[in-house]
Amino acid sequence: MTGGPRFDGFSREALAFLAGLAANNERGWFAENKEDYQRFVREPMRWLVAELAPAMLSIDAGFDVDPRGIAVSRIHRDIRFSRDKSPYRANQWIAFRHRDRDWPSRPAFFLEFRPDGYRYGMGYYAATPATMRAVRARIGARTARFLDALASAHDAGFSLAGEPYRRVRVPEGIPAEVQQWHRLKSAYMVRNRPIDNTFFSRELAGEVERGFTAAAPLYAFLAEAAGQP
Repeated sequence: MTGGPRFDGFSREALAFLAGLAANNERGWFAENKEDYQRFVREPMRWLVAELAPAMLSIDAGFDVDPRGIAVSRIHRDIRFSRDKSPYRANQWIAFRHRDRDWPSRPAFFLEFRPDGYRYGMGYYAATPATMRAVRARIGARTARFLDALASAHDAGFSLAGEPYRRVRVPEGIPAEVQQWHRLKSAYMVRNRPIDNTFFSRELAGEVERGFTAAAPLYAFLAEAAGQP
């Protein structure tokens, strides 16, 4: 997309489309409003991916940064194994990840938005138990480096999130920041934001890039923990 339109923020029309889709999640409504989806949602997401691509490749040259590929979410939901048969997503996202089949167990960067807010961050979509064991072992062996990387992410406004175990035994005598990583089945760092003026401006790309750069040391630590290049 070199030389094409630049990202200047999302529009209120994008949020209006997603709100309308949430209230009318059926094929007839989408067909009538498909042009709004393409103009106000899909194309700006592609422009944002193109804007962020150089910075993301500097973090990991293996990221897929193709604006017309897997970096941009699909509007259609996979409903084959879901009780919810709504055909479309009322939230949209971009993600920088590897093409590998095991990508849910690799750390990745993401930005997601919906009518009432947006968030961005870095971590696992669905880490395997083996991945989390490797991460915790790496943290135990390289605690100081981990805490430095974690501090960089915290300073940028990120907080830890993920699905907790129902029951877990946390080793004694380890820092509180490390204990949290023993309590989660899968973990990610996230910054939650309300819809604000930044969302509607070019500054959104700069804010997200700065956040991703701050989280890059932690990304490298997590990738190395599982022996991922």
